[in-house]
Amino acid sequence: MPSKMSLFNRELIMQIGRGTGWISIVYFFGLLFALPLQLIMRYSSEENRAFYTKPENLFQFYYDIQITLMITVPVLLAVFLFRFLHVKQASDLMHSIPLKRDKIFHHYALTGIILLVLPVAITTILLLIIRINLDITAIYSKTDIFIWAGTTILFDLLFFIAGVFIAMMTGLSVVQAVLTYIFVLFPVGITILVCSNLKILLYGFPSDYLLNRDLEKMSPITTAITLNNADLKWEYVVIYLLLSVVLYGLSLFFYKKRKLETVTEAIAIVRLRSVFKYGVTICVMFLGGVYFSEVQNANTGWIIFGYVIGAVIGYFIAEMVLQKTWRVFSLRRLKGLVVFSAISAVLILGVKTLGVYEKRVPNQTEIQNVLITDNPYLFMSQYSSTEKFRVPEPLKEEANIESVRKLHKQIIANEKLNKGHISEQTQDLFLRYKLKNGRYVTREYRVDKRLYADLFKTINDSKEYKLATNEIFKINVNQIRSIRISTNGPVGKEAAFADPIEIKEAISILKSDILAESYEDNLYYQDRGSGIEVDMGKNRNIYFTLRPSFVNFTEWLTKKKQLERVTITNKDISKILVVKKDYSHAFETEEPIEQLEKDNNSLKSTNKQEIELALQRAGSHPQKDYTVVFYYKKGNYKEVLFFDEAHAPDFVKEHFK
Repeated sequence: MPSKMSLFNRELIMQIGRGTGWISIVYFFGLLFALPLQLIMRYSSEENRAFYTKPENLFQFYYDIQITLMITVPVLLAVFLFRFLHVKQASDLMHSIPLKRDKIFHHYALTGIILLVLPVAITTILLLIIRINLDITAIYSKTDIFIWAGTTILFDLLFFIAGVFIAMMTGLSVVQAVLTYIFVLFPVGITILVCSNLKILLYGFPSDYLLNRDLEKMSPITTAITLNNADLKWEYVVIYLLLSVVLYGLSLFFYKKRKLETVTEAIAIVRLRSVFKYGVTICVMFLGGVYFSEVQNANTGWIIFGYVIGAVIGYFIAEMVLQKTWRVFSLRRLKGLVVFSAISAVLILGVKTLGVYEKRVPNQTEIQNVLITDNPYLFMSQYSSTEKFRVPEPLKEEANIESVRKLHKQIIANEKLNKGHISEQTQDLFLRYKLKNGRYVTREYRVDKRLYADLFKTINDSKEYKLATNEIFKINVNQIRSIRISTNGPVGKEAAFADPIEIKEAISILKSDILAESYEDNLYYQDRGSGIEVDMGKNRNIYFTLRPSFVNFTEWLTKKKQLERVTITNKDISKILVVKKDYSHAFETEEPIEQLEKDNNSLKSTNKQEIELALQRAGSHPQKDYTVVFYYKKGNYKEVLFFDEAHAPDFVKEHFK
């Protein structure tokens, strides 16, 4: 009569529990401290309840502890559970018992899952009991508890099964732990490396734009780090569940195929050793290229050096790991590196010399609209429907599209100039064409706007551009609660307008000033003047500067007898000092001011009219024509500003003739 074997081997389960059960206990006490104990301490009295604000979710309680436990405990458990695969005696003993490999695998894997789920389940029960007994149902609901429990279990299982999968790939426990974290972070890491290198190789490649589009969602670890800010979306729940199931199946498959003699080998699957070796080589090569590009300002020679040294270091590090010795420097092993280097050089040169991507500017007839901005991060941000006014809009007029295309072509033609020209005025330029076929052409550059002043002026002076990029044209004036204007520096002046009629007048006049302002004045007076804050309630505010070029609004404030209350005037300044020298390279320290004061050809004035005129004409951005120091009466404060030749007052020009 054939013997019947139980589906579960009790002795094996007990052995697993004795060996790794302590990890489950530690996990439980960590969760107990981070959640139930903290809830009792915070909300056990009415005084404490009044002091603490309601959390958005349960992950906000000692989240550092929760995330640390979530990321480390499952991997640690996988390492200890499957250590028998990495020790020869233990491996031989385990595989000598009368159990098939699939049964052995299920016993270990499923026991590990139970050891992870139990602490979370017990903590969940305690949270439900505390919620009722402390009468804190308003703080968090049953749904909050189950969302926390489900999310925690989901990530625990994913990290654990990822650790199990890597255990099948290696014969060393230390390598298993390291490779597990590399494995779960790989999507983020390789995306960063690839995008950063494409930015080096392809002029205009929008790496910053691509790297800031939900990059944290590409890895379970980076996703877990954001759990205290928002609940996990359902699509990620489905993806992680499917990924866990797939990895479980692959782990079982590779375990059955695994040879016992691969114990202590860094990579147990022979066919994966080349993948590991050249994968490490590619990653370190990319890292070397990015590093030397950053520290040497994209110098081509240094970038090539970075690729070469990175490939050499990566290749031999991988060989050392695989061979478990540092004695890997031989001619026989160099063959693989030489072949890899030749293929890489051909691919890199091919990408560089084709030039199709870099020179691509869509034809006018292809384009539906184009977005141009110096702040792509604002465009990428996910604002609510009530905050869409913050997002710049694309340009649709044919004249503006053609102007953007001309600018784009000129930037491409000046590639070497733009890469070599670095100054305080260099900033991002983001272009995103939407084509009529529904596709997009996206580019990102670093340029000095002064080199393309005429082209930028044509675009920025257009009414469509101003309406598309200025928040004030997109808000509902009826939603504005108040307008507050305040000065900068040591003089604390401010005034507020809350009357609906005054608010509508102010907004209307500000709109007319923005539409009338020239590109040159906008650039010259940027960040120069008092601050204007428009409050629309619900933490929705827009901020901009009361620039001297806002002539109509200045007159409106004068009629309201509020101008002196919201701007710096000659009454706040004791004197000015003007020097015809370029001190823009170091104007933030006291030393250049002292040098200015020692200049024998300087202009000093205490005349109130001249001081007032200087206040109206001075710009905040460094100029090479004139530097002016304003001495405030209050606090011994000195402010360094600048005149260009076009804005310099006549009395200044007369002095320096």
